[in-house]
Amino acid sequence: MSNRKAHNSVLFLTTLGVYLGLVLVGGTAPQTLAHSATTRHFEISDEIEFGDELDNKPDGEVSTLADSVGVYLQDVEFFLSGLRRLSRVNKFDPATDSFEVSQSTLLPCIKDNRVGSYTAETFAINNEQLRPALEYFSKRLTDGYSLADCVPNARLGGEATSSRFVFKLDKSAFAVEVRVGKASAHNAASIIGQLNDTFRRLAVANGDGVRQKIYENTTFRSENDQVFIVTRLARGSLDPLFAKDAK
Repeated sequence: MSNRKAHNSVLFLTTLGVYLGLVLVGGTAPQTLAHSATTRHFEISDEIEFGDELDNKPDGEVSTLADSVGVYLQDVEFFLSGLRRLSRVNKFDPATDSFEVSQSTLLPCIKDNRVGSYTAETFAINNEQLRPALEYFSKRLTDGYSLADCVPNARLGGEATSSRFVFKLDKSAFAVEVRVGKASAHNAASIIGQLNDTFRRLAVANGDGVRQKIYENTTFRSENDQVFIVTRLARGSLDPLFAKDAK
């Protein structure tokens, strides 16, 4: 996540990487994702209007932990706000629609690199009108927000970072989980305190409905040599956020 403009400028490489990932796993991923990855370029729809306010860093500037946490929170907020706008034009039904998207990523530790192994795992939706929003959000999650450590990787023949994301809306909750690999269990455990401190500094006492819900329902934890960022909102709590008169 050292520079999101660079990320967006090589979107076609990411798409190619997803395709190559599908080939590497032998085509076991759902065909809907394979088709999407190889036949269309994503364009932000007028109804969604997601932003890139944090894309204004000079080239080469290294992101801080606060940048990583802040961009993650903003990405989730933009996604939920986009769903709210889609619901207002009857393209998303918060009462019945569901989805699940997951992907694993390996990125070589090379400055400004975004070419790596993108392994598509799941892309399940019951409403095709949500596809652009899901594709856009998935592009935001592919680099693990620069939180992963560089560790030797035999598959890529050098040091690489590993991450995985899954986000879904089912009958019980809307959930986002980003998992990143660290060099050791100690590294994973030690960063949790820093993440929580950063999170508390970024949290606001009185935010708008969507933002406040995200702050209240995001947690960090470590397991062995992995760090997890998890946002989970009970499905019932989404109703007021998607109400026609919600701000």
